[in-house]
Amino acid sequence: MKPYVIAVLKALVISYIISAASLLVLSAMLYWLDIGNAQIRLGIVITYVLSTLAGGFYVGKKVKKREFLWGLIVGLFYYAIHIAAVVALEGMQPEKIVPGTALALLCMGSGMMGGMLG
Repeated sequence: MKPYVIAVLKALVISYIISAASLLVLSAMLYWLDIGNAQIRLGIVITYVLSTLAGGFYVGKKVKKREFLWGLIVGLFYYAIHIAAVVALEGMQPEKIVPGTALALLCMGSGMMGGMLG
């Protein structure tokens, strides 16, 4: 395999590990602190942004060429895997298209920023 592919796959694994840990902490906060729905949604979005930022940073450090593009690819794949899982579990729901598009842009943008910082 090419080193780019391996770097992107490792970045995705890092991103999903960070997401899982952050969502676990967020669920514990929901259980113990009884925080509201708006704070939970904000926490989830922040989790997605920070995890794709970390994945983009990792791939930017490893690739060293066109880091912003590889960070964008990490963000795109992260979102694609996420949306595939949501569609598989819940089915296609048209009312979630616009928020999903905003989330896609956030994931790709933060992945690209992470690549540039790397």
